[in-house]
Amino acid sequence: MLSWFAVMTKPRAEAEAQICLTRQGFQTLFARTRRTVRAASGMVVRTESLFPRYVFIHSDPSLQSLEPVRSTRGVSAIVRFGGLPAAVPDAVIDQIRARMDHQDGFVRLAPPELLPGVKVRINEGPLSGLDAIFTAKHGDDRVRLLLTLLGSEREIVVPRSALGARI
Repeated sequence: MLSWFAVMTKPRAEAEAQICLTRQGFQTLFARTRRTVRAASGMVVRTESLFPRYVFIHSDPSLQSLEPVRSTRGVSAIVRFGGLPAAVPDAVIDQIRARMDHQDGFVRLAPPELLPGVKVRINEGPLSGLDAIFTAKHGDDRVRLLLTLLGSEREIVVPRSALGARI
């Protein structure tokens, strides 16, 4: 029976493992996303693995042996439970694929919905590292925050991408 299996790769070798597994005849899924991060040269868009050190293969172990996977370039091991390869539910793979952009293949991650009064941390810009309170959306990609600074509260507007985790 066809099932999806998680394959653990060597560090930063997901792409290499995916290419080699595809050459061996396995259907693969290497979920990637794009993220904007601050670098010395300014803000840059980076491509990152959605699941660092993991790719998925679709196979029927009764028809195609999974043993060659272990010795594939870039692969560390197949995820196993009790000595047997652990099957990943089809629903999980379907949800990942549903979020993939059909043009470039990257997974689009929607930021979590914020409600007024929720504490957030600012991760980018001159206010990086400070905590604030979300008050409202300000357009499609900006938010209004209430920030306590130097003993007084100020309302500021920052890019939505500058926010980190809720606190």
